[in-house]
Amino acid sequence: MGCEEVLDSARMDAESPLYAMLRDHYLFSGLEQKDFDTLVPGVATKTLEKGEILFHQGDPANSFYFLDSGLIELNLIAPSGEKKVLEVVSPGRTFAEAITFMQEKKYPVTAEALAASSLAQIPIRSYIDLVYSDRDACMRLMSDVCRHLHARVREIENLTVQNARSRLASYLLDHVVETNDDEATVRLELPRHVIASRLSIQPETLSRILRSMANEGVLTIEDRVIFVHSLARLRPYD
Repeated sequence: MGCEEVLDSARMDAESPLYAMLRDHYLFSGLEQKDFDTLVPGVATKTLEKGEILFHQGDPANSFYFLDSGLIELNLIAPSGEKKVLEVVSPGRTFAEAITFMQEKKYPVTAEALAASSLAQIPIRSYIDLVYSDRDACMRLMSDVCRHLHARVREIENLTVQNARSRLASYLLDHVVETNDDEATVRLELPRHVIASRLSIQPETLSRILRSMANEGVLTIEDRVIFVHSLARLRPYD
């Protein structure tokens, strides 16, 4: 029995903000309202505590998910026994949706909560039935998925083309929480080893680049808060 079968769940409230967010997501925006509303009664909401496993790699997959709040890490264990972080899912995104269109319905990764999280669980069979029964909805879905894939391809290209320091600078700029003229405050919500994995570098490389930036006076590090002393000096690496 997969972990997803034993977690507490409740039906999604059609009056909740989650309903509206799900309706606007590209996987659902192409559905007619009446079709979306037939799907809603089967959508459950779930909560996870930090460190809790939603599903393990190889578990039977009956659902995919939309993350309302929190952070979900998708990882797998390499033959060497090392854990590889493939992605960290942020609120407003779905995950495991690709399984909907795959022949084998098994999760290829493990999903673990990096923080207390709330999710919507969408039944795969119900979703497939809706899409396959409406040709227009299927075409709209394909169009929306293509636009989403192009955006992800550009993201991957950036990770591939930019060097490690540039990727880190881009990451820091994406996580600025406060600015004051040429200065900024960055808050790192993820552990450094997870950030390193997301940037396709080793944790040691991440630490070395941060130390180098600190020694150059570009920034100061205090635990998970980074004070950028000069955005102008940081941006050339972006």
